[in-house]
Amino acid sequence: MTKRTAELKDEHNKLGAQFTEWNNIDVVEAYSSVNEEEEVDAVRDAAGMFDLTGLRKIWVKGPDARDVLNKTCSREIGNLKKGKSTYTLVLTDDGTICDDAIIYGIEDDKFLFVHGTGTGGDRLLKAAEGKDMTAQWDNDLHTISVQGPKAVDILDPNADGDIAGMKFFEVITTNLFGREVILSRTGYSGEKGYEIFCERADAVHLWQNLLEAGKPEGLKPCSFTGLDKVRVEAGLLFYPYDANENVTPWEAGLGFAVSKKKSEFLGRDAALSKEGKENIMVRGIACKSDDPVIEAETELYQDGKKVGDVISPSYSRRLGKSIAIVHVQPDVTEGATLTLGNGSDAREVTVENLPFYDKEKLRPRA
Repeated sequence: MTKRTAELKDEHNKLGAQFTEWNNIDVVEAYSSVNEEEEVDAVRDAAGMFDLTGLRKIWVKGPDARDVLNKTCSREIGNLKKGKSTYTLVLTDDGTICDDAIIYGIEDDKFLFVHGTGTGGDRLLKAAEGKDMTAQWDNDLHTISVQGPKAVDILDPNADGDIAGMKFFEVITTNLFGREVILSRTGYSGEKGYEIFCERADAVHLWQNLLEAGKPEGLKPCSFTGLDKVRVEAGLLFYPYDANENVTPWEAGLGFAVSKKKSEFLGRDAALSKEGKENIMVRGIACKSDDPVIEAETELYQDGKKVGDVISPSYSRRLGKSIAIVHVQPDVTEGATLTLGNGSDAREVTVENLPFYDKEKLRPRA
């Protein structure tokens, strides 16, 4: 498979970027010009800007596009209006999670399907067999995400339309710094934010202008390391780690994204049959610390019995805690005390319901 390329790589190099590969494309692992804690502070207090071009984008068009998406996705897409978007799961035939995605309603018969590393695109093609529609991957459509309470102050003066008036999960086509973009009130940070989809030829222009316009507001370029820290704080799951083909929607705490009213979608009957039969649950653990002390793949014990595993650890300077998203047995609930390993000096951690930060999940909807 030919490696995907992003137009912004030279811009990242100017900022001292170190790269890693994700989803067959180079993404920024860290910047020398800004550290990960500064990135988190920017996202939480001002604004952080991420290059998320590594996400895969599929244009779904045609008379049957809506029906195909409705069959592919666990959530109701049949009534998704132009100008709205929705988060959804894509399930295996066994009713477990093989992807998650956001579907953007661009026109009545034109949608943008955006997902990560899962097999959602393949499942979409399966649902499209014999249907009057097209599904076209777009490797030229770039994604710039501006997240944080000051994001609106950066975007609104420089775009057509009422950006400040956009509601959570609304999407519009507008001009930003003189270039046509699709702009959505969505993000992966646990903050009020926006995602910008633009043509490859416009990516550098937009990135540079956003950096300049954002200086007075404290905007910082942010890496995937910073993104991982804010998404763990916000309890946002990442395929294939926290949720995958071994995890049902009910185990992942994502039952809200499964429509019980729809008569048909891929994996429906298997998924519904597994509700109430959870083998694990996705939860959080935390302990007060001045440094990260929780490591991935650490086994979790309760009274000498293994009850789970650490999946996505992080350290939150803001909360003064080491934190992690974990898989634990269903009877291990909030407030329980576990140990990291089963040694005599094993560190104790406390089970928390997700998210760790902004428990009421009010900030993204502000």
